Amino acid sequence: MTETVTCTVEDRVCRLTLNRPDKLNALNLAVFKEIAAHLDGLDHEAVNCLILSGAGRSFCAGHDLDDLASGEESGAEAERFENGLVERLATLPFPVVAKVRGHCYTGGLELVLAADIIVAAETTKFADTHAKFDLVPIWGLSQRLPRRVGLAKAKEMMFSSRTYSGVEAAAMGLANSAVPDEELDGYVDALCADIARNSARSNREIKKLLVDTDGLNLAAGNAWELHHSPGHGPEFQAMIAARRPQKGG
Repeated sequence: MTETVTCTVEDRVCRLTLNRPDKLNALNLAVFKEIAAHLDGLDHEAVNCLILSGAGRSFCAGHDLDDLASGEESGAEAERFENGLVERLATLPFPVVAKVRGHCYTGGLELVLAADIIVAAETTKFADTHAKFDLVPIWGLSQRLPRRVGLAKAKEMMFSSRTYSGVEAAAMGLANSAVPDEELDGYVDALCADIARNSARSNREIKKLLVDTDGLNLAAGNAWELHHSPGHGPEFQAMIAARRPQKGG
């Protein structure tokens, strides 16, 4: 049986890939459970960065509407589990980079917003189509999208169900970068290699500071950083020494 989600780790980079290309990686409860199982089995100490992507020509076309219409995806228990899984991705201790091509619609957009960094192909199509199908977000879109693009732009996206290109997504701050389609894989690999080479402890502590101070004003956030930052760690001296030019014999 084909896995609907695959997970591999190499060179301290985890690749978590939606694997329903025939369905444009549409999401259902089974996919969420498989993501959770992979996260349960992941050795966090072996990972410095995670790449979230989709197999085939699209990242994710959204919630599988056939499953949703059947009633199999309804119920408070399933909704809490799915919302919690997106939150779990968003709060992983290491940086999460989303690699997005093709479609990134609605539930797929909610999933991609869990990433710390979003890199899109220029021709990617982003959209929130909840209102087109008489749906209301339950996976955090109403909270994460305004924080990413601002309230006014989030309202435009959510009320209109319009489609935005990768270039437009980068311009509004939804994506960090939009790159030519053929360069997407290489760009994300290089970015994550840079992340993985840095101190895992630093990146984890930086991410924790950002999460812990989200919503604080500048003065309160600055005070929090001063009193809660662990500062330099045990690898500091060795990393400094490694950057010094070696003296000739």
